[in-house]
Amino acid sequence: MTLLDDHRCVSSSDLEYFQLESPFSSFDFVEKRFGETNSIRRLFSLARSFSCQTLIVETIPVAGIITEENEDILARYPDHRNDGLLRLSFWNVELSAKAHPHLNQENLVGYAILKFDSVPSRSIAQWHVFEAVFVKYAHEHNCVPRAGQYRLVVGSTSLIITGILYCQQNGLNKACAQVALRSLISRCLLEGDISYRRINKLAEQVNPAFEPAQGLSVPQIRAILAGLGIEYSDIDYSQDQNDRRRELPYQKYAYAGLESGCGALVGFRLTGQELQYEAKHIIPFYGHTFNKDTWVPDAEISYFRIGETAGYVPSESWTSSFIGHDDNFGPNFCIPRLYIEHDKVDYVVELFRPGIRYSGVKAEAIALDILYSALSTLSKGNKWINRLIQWAMKQQIVFRAQAASVTEYTDHLQSLTDWEGEREDQALPLALAKVMPSYVWAVEISTPQLFPANERKLGEIVLDATRQPELQEISDFFNIFLFARLPGIYLLGGDVINETPSFTQIPSKINSHTELFKF
Repeated sequence: MTLLDDHRCVSSSDLEYFQLESPFSSFDFVEKRFGETNSIRRLFSLARSFSCQTLIVETIPVAGIITEENEDILARYPDHRNDGLLRLSFWNVELSAKAHPHLNQENLVGYAILKFDSVPSRSIAQWHVFEAVFVKYAHEHNCVPRAGQYRLVVGSTSLIITGILYCQQNGLNKACAQVALRSLISRCLLEGDISYRRINKLAEQVNPAFEPAQGLSVPQIRAILAGLGIEYSDIDYSQDQNDRRRELPYQKYAYAGLESGCGALVGFRLTGQELQYEAKHIIPFYGHTFNKDTWVPDAEISYFRIGETAGYVPSESWTSSFIGHDDNFGPNFCIPRLYIEHDKVDYVVELFRPGIRYSGVKAEAIALDILYSALSTLSKGNKWINRLIQWAMKQQIVFRAQAASVTEYTDHLQSLTDWEGEREDQALPLALAKVMPSYVWAVEISTPQLFPANERKLGEIVLDATRQPELQEISDFFNIFLFARLPGIYLLGGDVINETPSFTQIPSKINSHTELFKF
């Protein structure tokens, strides 16, 4: 057991079982035990949406990073007391103490650790959700790439749950920024989690006198990510003299963070007639919903961007909502993609999964240049190549950048079957793997007719993701470009003659469209 698991893996012999069918009232239960706490109410709402039948409540001892938190709060507020610590778990089967149930993690829907802090000098006496994880909804268009795995104990039974960590601020040693960071980066670190002490220590390097309860500045967020070795791409719109909110919308960076597998943070200003002072909030995005019938991508090209050189349609266009947490309200909310207005957003940061050195936004821009450079070299013997050329000329190409390890990509390539049932020569992906870096951007190529309804693609442009691209000359693209896979053909980077790139062609047995990457 490691320090970062201790707080959720302590055993308990004090288990209370509650059957959640009528006449049990979660409203009454929350009000009697925890008062008016929106985030805790949200836990029970999620449990109801999963048709949970049993709640188990345990009193647990302080351990691990909760011990650290109490020490750090006590150092600031000597009258602090941690007067309550509970572990709640929600189950989709009927369990009772009398039956001495065997706890099966397949029936575990979610858990939460609730903490009661008292600081009389601050007039604070409140419960908050130290952390919680719920499994993903089963809906196929509810997309959560690379969810984390968290080990916990209920009673004396060890379990693993897969989901995205939710955390809530307490106004003492952590604010919205610290909890949002922990939510996302816990699944990117080898330790599998991070303590607030470590987050705040890294933030102190920027401002030793900062007050953790007041949150983090942009330089502090950058210092924390750099200190943890997490690569990122961010825009501080509040410091941008050119106001690039519309030119570089936050949605594009947020979506790229989701597809890279580590998520994004979006910070915005509060507004309203009764707002007395400037206030800001930041929330983590980790997934998205998919609307295959949206009208926007076709209309954007045909009605509202006539003659503009957009070049391609980003797959983000079919995103209906982002999925994220709001520590004030609880976990796993859908936030409509266009709901937070551009002029309210002050900051966005796209986090890269370990091994990735640059943004999916940049990967798509590089892929666009490579695709249009390659079009004139393509033979027109394949009907899907002919269609690709026609769609590209009409700017009806869809790009979807996926960050993948070399093993993930080659496994995907070996598994592909085209529409006619053909598969790739199994030796070819293994040969490619020998010359590929450890991580790549696979920028999938599709069309508005193929991508949303069929969830299929024509191929991908594969880029080295392990080094920053330096794109001063056309030849520099081939330092990043590895190959393109298109119907019936692979294109490998060759020479640049008179500023015109050439490609080496290798035949492929896959002659039509195939499935998208799915994690």
